[in-house]
Amino acid sequence: MSDKVQFQTNIPIEIALKYGDGKEVSGQYGDQVMYTLTDDRVMYVPPIVKRRIEELGIGRGELFTLTKAEKKNGTRRMIEWLVAAGEREERATQITQELNGRQRRNGAAGEAVAGNGHARRPSASSDAKGFLVTGQGQFLLESLAAAVDAAATTERYATACGVELQFTSEDVREIGLRIFDMGAHT
Repeated sequence: MSDKVQFQTNIPIEIALKYGDGKEVSGQYGDQVMYTLTDDRVMYVPPIVKRRIEELGIGRGELFTLTKAEKKNGTRRMIEWLVAAGEREERATQITQELNGRQRRNGAAGEAVAGNGHARRPSASSDAKGFLVTGQGQFLLESLAAAVDAAATTERYATACGVELQFTSEDVREIGLRIFDMGAHT
């Protein structure tokens, strides 16, 4: 069975479709569209994502960025799916910076605050981009993002307890790599 893409909120994922269109399915989360990706993973997304992919004219094998963005409306939290075509990398970077800025402004004690460094991504011709589309590359990105979230949440908790604590970028890197190593051995 293929690996399933796990979308974390406010973390852009760069992907490419193996086939031009998805298969409409029903499941415990209602109507969804299943896509097979070029790295043989599958993703399940709401029908609005399919419409956005069609509107942007994203075809088979074309890299694009998909973000499951969390938006606040008063005390309600809503999910908005952001789709950015590969050539529009500046727009994807802008979306990421906007999300990171909003999360930092809206972050409250106990909430994970996104700040994962995705604002500067490799250029389209970079060999690194190919790795980021693989399951392992995606898991590395998710591991590092989780480390950022864990460090930020831990710092806020320490402050609430009257303890001064500040993680360095090296600490976050080490935490992320340990998460990645633990996942690789399971």
